[in-house]
Amino acid sequence: MGSKAFNSKKTNDKATKANKVKDSKFKKSTSNDPDVLVNLPAGMKYKVPGKRQRVIIGSIVISLNVLLVISVLVYFYNPGFQEFVYNFGR
Repeated sequence: MGSKAFNSKKTNDKATKANKVKDSKFKKSTSNDPDVLVNLPAGMKYKVPGKRQRVIIGSIVISLNVLLVISVLVYFYNPGFQEFVYNFGR
């Protein structure tokens, strides 16, 4: 008889721990909308960015990387630009 009470206490403890985990600050989406990644407090939802937004952000990142590579190459091969960067940094 004592073992049944002990087992039920374990089950209640597991249920309490599960409820604490479910009550976290950021909850995953339980709605049927697959675009919602996380439901934030105050009813805000973080959604998957659309294709157009991903293309725009990707093109910005790639163009800035190309600009950086070009500027590094010009810095090493053009002494006038190297002197300009040195003086501009002062």
